Amino acid sequence: MTRNCATADFQAFTVSSFFSRSDTLLPGLPVHWRPVLDASTSCCLSLVDLVLVGKKLKNAHERNILINLLSKQEKGLFATYSYPKRQQEWLGGRLACKQALFRLPGPMISSWPDQSASLSILPAPNGRPVLTCASASANLPCISISHSGRYAVGMAAIGAPCGLDIQIITSKIIKVQSHFAQPEEIDLLNIHAPDLNLDEHLTLLWAAKEAIKKALLHDQPAMFRGVVLQSLNLNHFYSLKLRYPGGGQQPAEITAVRLDNTILAFTPGIPSTKS
Repeated sequence: MTRNCATADFQAFTVSSFFSRSDTLLPGLPVHWRPVLDASTSCCLSLVDLVLVGKKLKNAHERNILINLLSKQEKGLFATYSYPKRQQEWLGGRLACKQALFRLPGPMISSWPDQSASLSILPAPNGRPVLTCASASANLPCISISHSGRYAVGMAAIGAPCGLDIQIITSKIIKVQSHFAQPEEIDLLNIHAPDLNLDEHLTLLWAAKEAIKKALLHDQPAMFRGVVLQSLNLNHFYSLKLRYPGGGQQPAEITAVRLDNTILAFTPGIPSTKS
């Protein structure tokens, strides 16, 4: 198939090609990360492999090291989870998010993982993760967490609300298409992302809307009501603009990438292809 000009610079990513930097948390457990910088916002994305987290949790010594990266409050909540899958998802999300926080510029966290237990990421009543820090009382970064399949991702941002979502690409999403996708949105996806199939189109749209909800609409009970895809461009990344309730004439901007067998979407977007 010949690509048109809209998709000429687009590429699918692997974990190592998108998250081009990593730190070793434990032997055999890297935490991947990618900084995002522009004039108004500093943010960082991070990812951990939940399969590797699960392996470490089975080793008593390594499990103890990982649990000690949690705050007292986090340890209490973690202890209530009895299923291994839930343990590794919850812990993996915190590890990814704390890595992203550490990689932000500024003095809030000077040493990772030594100061990890001073950070606490606990759910609000609506489920949104809330950051508190024993050594800071105001102007904490915005955070977001997501997991799907074998990956957990975290995001931290200074200067803007943030939200991210990762979703495995699966045909099951077609069954709920009518609940979140309008025909006009599918037409836009067909025109501007012709190399993707319906499963990928719908996963991209879902992840983008979920990222907006986490960043800007977390206090609204309706899932995606009023969130509508306005435009889509491809230039190395997917760049989407979506109208949302309360946004007026200024749409939200979402950046998304195809990452292995998943779609990762987040806001604020990447201003350039350089990391």
